[in-house]
Amino acid sequence: MSNRETRSPPPRDDERSTSNPALARRRLLVGGATAVSVAVAGCLDGTADTDESETDDNAETDTTADEVTDDEATDDDAADDDDGDESATAAEVREVVDTYLEAAAADDLDTIDEVSHSLNPLNPAAWVEDGWEFQGGDDEDVGEYDLEVVVEDGTVNDVLEIEGAEFWFAEVDLEDEVGDEEIAVVEIDGDEPADGISLWALATEDGEWRVLMQGEVDDTPDDPEEAFEEEIIDEDEDVVEEIDWTYEQDGADDGADLLGDIEWAQVTFTDEPGIEADTVRVESTIEGGSSEVYGEDAGGWANSWVTITFHPDGDQLVVTAIDGDDETVVHREHYQP
Repeated sequence: MSNRETRSPPPRDDERSTSNPALARRRLLVGGATAVSVAVAGCLDGTADTDESETDDNAETDTTADEVTDDEATDDDAADDDDGDESATAAEVREVVDTYLEAAAADDLDTIDEVSHSLNPLNPAAWVEDGWEFQGGDDEDVGEYDLEVVVEDGTVNDVLEIEGAEFWFAEVDLEDEVGDEEIAVVEIDGDEPADGISLWALATEDGEWRVLMQGEVDDTPDDPEEAFEEEIIDEDEDVVEEIDWTYEQDGADDGADLLGDIEWAQVTFTDEPGIEADTVRVESTIEGGSSEVYGEDAGGWANSWVTITFHPDGDQLVVTAIDGDDETVVHREHYQP
């Protein structure tokens, strides 16, 4: 299933208001760029060494001087003569990606901001300033991942081919902004199946490589229904009161507004909870949207609502009640166009 970009534009003040002053909509920076950052958090030993199994021409591996034989040195020198610039670019790009992921795992927004391009629309540091919550890796080590430079001498078109790029840069003239800069696109594949494969575009800014755009490879099934699980309907309305699949965000009717091309559903929660939960999470499993609501007290999420994006070709919304470390799926509903 796809785990595409999950962030909608930052909520307006009226969206944050609820009948319960202790209630908060947890606008998590998950999915897309940030999901990649968190997904690869796992078992790397903390060094910048790459997986020894990497054999791609663009892959960089660390070898001590004592381990290099004369024949290997000769071969390496020849390779450097053939594509030294390419290898240098790959090494520089890898260092930036490593730094970004390690910072994400450590919840280090300052470092993320430093290695992010000023035009990066998915820079978590900027979103946190607008009231979002960044969910990093809880200081876990960055997990193993394969990185391949798939486009080295890139263009703006290579950036725009990344999933979601046209949406996020709709109001930016990328050709004018970065057309004269160096551009590279890398493919990142985590060591866990759930990590997925993502594409990152990097561009130079003031002579330094910076992360410009991140998006996951679109693996939406041709028939989304093939990925559906059996429905679970909250018939007693213990948590979910209603799902409106035809909800329209404010501004969606404005042809110049970026929200016009996005499908939204509104999930309304009951005002009389029938289950103990301090947090409720809503996810669209095909589109990859995610949103959470929580309160200071158990059930503080009651009598509130959230909006979430869903895939127009078919999707399913999953509502999970979270009570401490226990998670229970209380509602799973299909959308079939």
